[in-house]
Amino acid sequence: MKNKYFLITIFSLILGVTSCSKDDSQSASEMLSSKTWVIESKMLSPSIIYAGVEITDITLFETDETKDYAFTFNSDGTLLVRNASNNLILDSTWAFNSDETELIFGETLIYAIPLVGDIGYSSIAIKSITSSEIVGSVTMPFEGTIYTVTMTFK
Repeated sequence: MKNKYFLITIFSLILGVTSCSKDDSQSASEMLSSKTWVIESKMLSPSIIYAGVEITDITLFETDETKDYAFTFNSDGTLLVRNASNNLILDSTWAFNSDETELIFGETLIYAIPLVGDIGYSSIAIKSITSSEIVGSVTMPFEGTIYTVTMTFK
């Protein structure tokens, strides 16, 4: 009887390990265009000190309107960015590079960051992508320091 339970356990483990998840069967493009994305965090490295406080997540300085920007990456290569009121604020294009490690925009995305000013970027280096989360980074120089902003989209 113990052998029967042991075999069932082993079979279940093998089945669980070898089963394909939904993410395994989708390309990065399919995952990107599967939903509308909102940036959950923008982690800054190195951090900055402002008024004696170490700042690592620059979304703390963003307005509620900016925090709620919604990014829709359509499968036809169009990018739509809407604000919290669902007004279209950017209509552009997107594409992956050949090995899907960089997301390239047809128009520079510009963010106003307090203390820094307007920051623009035309691509994001993709660190990971699943159907529920995208993590990517951009680098930007400011006053002699190279900063990396790692964005997490949910």
